Amino acid sequence: MELESKGSGVAALRRCAAVLVSGLLLAAPMAQAQNYEGYYGNTEWRDIGEDVKTVKYCPRNGSIAVGTRRNGDTDQVLVTRVADNGETDIPGIDTWQRAYNIGGGKHSAGYGIIELTGGAGFAVTGSLRTDQGSYAFVMRLDCKGNPVWTTLLDNREPANRATGYDLIQSGSVMPSRAAPAGDIVMVGEEIQNGRTVGRIARVDLTGNVVWDHQYDGHEWPSLQFRAVTENLANTGAWTDLVIAGTATSANGVRNALMFRATGAGAPVCSTTLGDEKDHRDFHGLTPLLGRNFMGETVLVGAATGFSEGAPSQPYLVRYSRASCSPKVQAVWNDREKLSFTAYDVVEAATLDGLNGALAVAGTIGASQGFVLAADPATLREYGALTQRRYGDNFRESLYAIDRKADRFIMAGTTGADWAGEGDPQDLYLVQVDSALHTQCADLWHPQAVNVELPPKDLWPEYQRVDKFFATQTPPVDASKWGYACELDPPEGCPGVIDNGTVMLGVHPTAYLNIECPAIPMSSGLYGTTLVGLRFLPTNGEASAPGAPCEGWGVANADPVAPISGHTSRCNGTVNMVVNSFTTPSSPPIDTANSVVTVANTFRVTHRFTPAPQTPYLYRVDVSIQNVSSKAIKDLRYTRGIDYDVPPNTFSEYITLAGSSPLLFAWNTNGFTSLDPLAIHPSSGAVTDSGPSDRGSHMDFKLGSLAVGATRSFVTYYGAAPTERDALNALGLVNAGLYSLGEANWDGISPWTAPLPGIDGRDNGRPGTFMYGLQTR
Repeated sequence: MELESKGSGVAALRRCAAVLVSGLLLAAPMAQAQNYEGYYGNTEWRDIGEDVKTVKYCPRNGSIAVGTRRNGDTDQVLVTRVADNGETDIPGIDTWQRAYNIGGGKHSAGYGIIELTGGAGFAVTGSLRTDQGSYAFVMRLDCKGNPVWTTLLDNREPANRATGYDLIQSGSVMPSRAAPAGDIVMVGEEIQNGRTVGRIARVDLTGNVVWDHQYDGHEWPSLQFRAVTENLANTGAWTDLVIAGTATSANGVRNALMFRATGAGAPVCSTTLGDEKDHRDFHGLTPLLGRNFMGETVLVGAATGFSEGAPSQPYLVRYSRASCSPKVQAVWNDREKLSFTAYDVVEAATLDGLNGALAVAGTIGASQGFVLAADPATLREYGALTQRRYGDNFRESLYAIDRKADRFIMAGTTGADWAGEGDPQDLYLVQVDSALHTQCADLWHPQAVNVELPPKDLWPEYQRVDKFFATQTPPVDASKWGYACELDPPEGCPGVIDNGTVMLGVHPTAYLNIECPAIPMSSGLYGTTLVGLRFLPTNGEASAPGAPCEGWGVANADPVAPISGHTSRCNGTVNMVVNSFTTPSSPPIDTANSVVTVANTFRVTHRFTPAPQTPYLYRVDVSIQNVSSKAIKDLRYTRGIDYDVPPNTFSEYITLAGSSPLLFAWNTNGFTSLDPLAIHPSSGAVTDSGPSDRGSHMDFKLGSLAVGATRSFVTYYGAAPTERDALNALGLVNAGLYSLGEANWDGISPWTAPLPGIDGRDNGRPGTFMYGLQTR
């Protein structure tokens, strides 16, 4: 292999409604975003995924993943670009799989990838192993996967072993005075004479090294840099580099490491967290951009006991802005004492109008991938979402996660041989919506507790590494992929119904909010292809943006024999099975009928039909039959919706009005548990409560129910152009108990940049959304 030394470096809404009314919902167009689980890699190779990023600048978007494939004594960097529905190797849509022999060598591994701004392609880092040692590298690819250049970073000694683990493009993460199309910054490690030193290098877009530093921990014989981002510095103008990793003490105890450096690589601060009772490691991190935590950073990893086989528990820490001081720490525990590790984290600031959430990806043992939804304030459970596990064959792992506009993409590995061809291992990609949903995901209920470990200062010395090398990287075509889980939604979006004015997305269990990428993104801030409760004249969606938590529950509240079941996209389906779900097979596609059995006790039917009295409402007939062998003494039904009224999504005014002898409790919390047996506060009637991220939650007490008997009642969902139109519609159907969701909007500003105001509150424009109960 020839290396060239280069020395030191220098720096259509109505049309959509008509299509739906006529029943001509088409299959999702190529590259439309959908939820999926997929496997990628040739049969004879062992493929593993290490990192994944959303593609924003290269044509046709999608996702890009990096890892390594191995066959015998050959290792190659594997890069896979997929469309937004998981497809790859499709001519003409810029998706591909390629392997790379870095420097023409036989042993290359890929660990980190980023997309460069402005359509400049991608940058990859990893290691090249030679007969003497190994080198960290940075490789740039164009949008089609062709190598542009490859730079090898020299070691201080030829026999040292260096690896690049992560990279960023400066100026692309946080607002700063740095150029938006800045240099590439790589972090990793170098092992030399029994010590491990951290490594940071800045490489410009032509492949020249601006600077390359080693960081020695002195009394800490091992510093491992695993992940990098940038965040606001003390001045608030320039950004610091922020690195997550591990510092190992002289007695072999691993401590979680937080390290900050200037853009020139000079240390700013560095602290470790540990208690000499277990090992602690950081594997991933994310800067926070949300309004309440702007400039702070969250690092994730694991705490692991000293004994062999001791379980690992995810360890999350939020650090103060421009410092290495921890503010909040949390450890997550599994009820079954499973071992699980957090590897990566992203912020989802647009899940609600408050602090949003953190999505933390990792692996349970070596059997399933997972995502935790954590509250940025406490780092404990984010109440609106239930945690999820992925990998039905229990041979899957997840190591990386990135955020898309309305989804998350994750990467790891699967050893399940999905095609049944003897494939030992494949790259595994999982794409989920904001509710962390795929057709194969399992609900999971780990819990978190806060801890408080004192930080210890660590001041590494750094020194420059002068040499770097340019080398050639011949690519090799790779191929083969398939779905490990059915696309969500199936072709044709079953459950999307409309009457030409109001559109509902009805799940087989009768909650609202289902996928339909075949129709346009909803209007207003934080649009979505989920369909829940949509007003077609404006394409405004009020149920699906952010955390889609509309749903219902039923229960016997008799304390002697309590039983319940509930369902929503946010928190899954509990104690419930679908008996049947039907929609028309030909136009008009305007009705849906769901029948479920709950806890072998209730058969619940929801029938959705257009209200004949008004185009602004859908009628929902609900019937609950006692199919058990015992009488129900205290029948309860709950229905809730998190209103996210456009255009100023996550900021709305809520009205709860009217009366009914069936009403037991109600409030404006759209994230309240839908289990009727849970404790639900009752606020009483309110008028124009807000503006904030609110909803409608109603609990009904329906009396006793004999064996075989059925209790029926009528509810409504709908939307109208104004509050007056909405109230008139509710009056026409005798809905004497209702909720309204109205926009916080001035009535003048554009929907793409809405300003708050009282036009929505006072007049209900540009759309008033509603739920009602027929009272006579």
